[in-house]
Amino acid sequence: MKKLAAVITLFAVLSSAAFCGCNNNKPNNDNNKKNEQTSSVTEQSKTESVVSVPEESKVKVEDITAVESKPEITAAQLEKINSTLNRYKNIPEISSQSPVINAEEISSGKTITFIPDNSNNSFTSLVEEQFKVAAKSAGFSKVSVKESDGTTAYYMQCLTDAIGSSDIVVMYGDINKDSIAAAIEQTQANGIEVLSAGNVGKGQKDHYVDDSIPINYQLSGKLLADWAISKKKGKVNALAINNSDSTLSSSIYLGFADEFKENVTAGYCTVMSGSNIEVGNGLATKIKQSIEKDPNLNYVIVFDDSMISDAVSGVEQSGRKNLTVISAGGSISAFEAAESGKIEMLVAHSYEWTAYALVDYALRVLGKTTLPQEQDVPVRIVTAESIKTDLKKNSYAGLNGFYEICFGDRFVPGYSTLWDL
Repeated sequence: MKKLAAVITLFAVLSSAAFCGCNNNKPNNDNNKKNEQTSSVTEQSKTESVVSVPEESKVKVEDITAVESKPEITAAQLEKINSTLNRYKNIPEISSQSPVINAEEISSGKTITFIPDNSNNSFTSLVEEQFKVAAKSAGFSKVSVKESDGTTAYYMQCLTDAIGSSDIVVMYGDINKDSIAAAIEQTQANGIEVLSAGNVGKGQKDHYVDDSIPINYQLSGKLLADWAISKKKGKVNALAINNSDSTLSSSIYLGFADEFKENVTAGYCTVMSGSNIEVGNGLATKIKQSIEKDPNLNYVIVFDDSMISDAVSGVEQSGRKNLTVISAGGSISAFEAAESGKIEMLVAHSYEWTAYALVDYALRVLGKTTLPQEQDVPVRIVTAESIKTDLKKNSYAGLNGFYEICFGDRFVPGYSTLWDL
């Protein structure tokens, strides 16, 4: 937890058992003291290129306290922020800087195994299906995609099954590596490389595995902060909803926290952390109660799309018409929330592009080629208006619904080129 705390700015650790918000109506002198106390930690964090995110980080509840007031945001600052946002509003192009590889030569006669955290998650289940398509197109002789129930026993069995029958394993999502460390090490001892993805961001290293696929999840958090800063001209009073069971949520949080501190000129952000079990089980009421305690809130920001529904419900129950929700995510329900206007903006993730990127990285590991410092997995800013426009303008064979059309299909031939197919 020490390294994670070094990266997150202005945090005060609260109870790990409770799900609560903090009262940010604190005197300015208290806030200034906290800023002074943490400034050295913030500077230290900028020098760290690798951050270990142990499992214990999931059970902490964090808080970003009020930021020190700064001069009004300038036109130049806003222009820079808006320019960043505009870059992510259109269908992205593949931008991988990795060299072309002979995928068929690398994958010939080999088996790749995909172990997800929980197949009941809609985004994960979509990644599973597209992983099969991508791996087969890359030339793998066998693709073993597990249907996970999210239990430790199942993960261990999957790793045991991979011994003698697989050449590389990709573990996806928030799988507790501590509880299966022995199984991972046994798999590695049999010459099988184990990769992880979907839980830590670029520059972060998951533990026990051979490598973590470097996807820039922090960018999602940065864009969430930039959107609120742009809309409120630097004066953001936010309630952020973090999933304490998700290290991915924490990675998104890191990007948000850095950007918030740098560009918010007046305001604060209270971070509420809850577990998966609280989703749909009292979470909306707790969000409502936190909103009612703070009449100055102007944004609710969600780092895990499983919590969008509760965030929207909490706002609706509070009766606050001027309070809007924005979120990161890639589930079908997240796109539906954006399309219906229940959330103002979604920093969208592509399940299909993610699957291709995972296969691409695995190929490069097997081929012992130079690995990229960042794997090409883009995000896109979408709103109800942009969804309406895209659905009217674009259609692609075999794609159903905006959650697919949002990212188009141009990256598929892009990866074929990268794989020399």
